[in-house]
Amino acid sequence: MTEQRVSPYGDTTAATRKRTVWVVIGTGLVAAACLAWSLRIPAGDPWFYPATFILAGVYIAGSSIAIRMTGERLPWRVTPRGMRDAVVGGVVLAVVFIAGGFMVRFIPFLSEPVHELLNHARVGSLVMVALTTAVNGVAEEVYYRGALWRILPRGRRILVTTIAYTAVTSLAGIPLLALAAAALGAFVGYLRERTRSLVPGIVTHLIWSLTMLFVLPYVV
Repeated sequence: MTEQRVSPYGDTTAATRKRTVWVVIGTGLVAAACLAWSLRIPAGDPWFYPATFILAGVYIAGSSIAIRMTGERLPWRVTPRGMRDAVVGGVVLAVVFIAGGFMVRFIPFLSEPVHELLNHARVGSLVMVALTTAVNGVAEEVYYRGALWRILPRGRRILVTTIAYTAVTSLAGIPLLALAAAALGAFVGYLRERTRSLVPGIVTHLIWSLTMLFVLPYVV
């Protein structure tokens, strides 16, 4: 007996599915524009903080609308094993990219863009930068492994969400950050698929991003 294929939307109508897809795509495009805008703001400019919060707001608002349109909820339940894998994965990724950052310091065309990005923490408020980093980490997971994940066919979710996340992150013009986005995106996608929860991916994302924020300035 052949297995019946189930739509990622459940039993919603075709019209609703189409509208949901457009909401998700539109959210991604607006978020990319907001990211490009925030990256053009000089370090120390007070507009950097509201710009990054607006970016997070776009991700969360668009994702919430898309999920509500399907009549579903985001999966938050997680097992202890899922949390363990998330913490271990976040630490391993952080260690790997700290080591990579140490090597990058000897390659000017790779290290200079990283310094420009980290100047937001050096010149501005480290507390505010940490807060925006954490909020955007959660927002990105809600969008890429939540809303976008739901409109993709099973079997392609990890690949497509990783490519999309890497492409948007590449707008920063920082090769090391783009490489990190690809590695992080693939791993949290794996966690999302295996645990069927957003929480492990969020934990891994926060461990990695906050470690980079606080440790990388002393390495690069």
